[in-house]
Amino acid sequence: MISRADPEAVVSELGDEVVGALVHAVRVAKHHLHEYRQEHPDWAAGNAPRTLASLIHDWMWTDLKQQLETLPHVNLIDRHPTREITVRVDSDERLSYRLRMKLHHRDGRTSSYQTQSVIDFELQGVTPTFPGFGETRLEAGYEWDPGTRSMGAPVISLRDGRDKIIWVHPLAGQGEVGDGAVTLPVAPGPTLPTLDVPSAGSDDQTGTERS
Repeated sequence: MISRADPEAVVSELGDEVVGALVHAVRVAKHHLHEYRQEHPDWAAGNAPRTLASLIHDWMWTDLKQQLETLPHVNLIDRHPTREITVRVDSDERLSYRLRMKLHHRDGRTSSYQTQSVIDFELQGVTPTFPGFGETRLEAGYEWDPGTRSMGAPVISLRDGRDKIIWVHPLAGQGEVGDGAVTLPVAPGPTLPTLDVPSAGSDDQTGTERS
């Protein structure tokens, strides 16, 4: 069984290639966001948060594809509206991770329309949508500072339901250049009601999930 309670064990099981790719994708997206703001300051200033999140998501996904698509134990799923990475961690294909790319708020929350697929993804264990044995589902991405509208450190998180965050783990030690705040692990528990701004993994117009 995958050691879900230990983020260091999860990072180890994912492996240097996958974790390094996640960190690299965040760094590349930061660079593209900086260039975008330099070249189109008026556009960037007027962009809604969901627009910037969608651009960042696309930049990250493009970079991840370039790094991961040739790895035999990694599978990239890109079927609109779903983008996922599955990582097989044993030869029998019984134990695996499934990751979605997400913007993380400072308290560990991520934002998505609560479709049945999103609900099933965030619940650990066998669900009608994800019946796989031994599969652990993770959300990976970056911290977002809404005040400065800037990307922070790369992070990976584990939750068991929308309001039960088990941990949020910084990936800054795996090659990140270090320009961003680091989130400490978050204790499980409900969060206060907030107005969700859909992340890049959501389709704002249709209400369907995209991540």
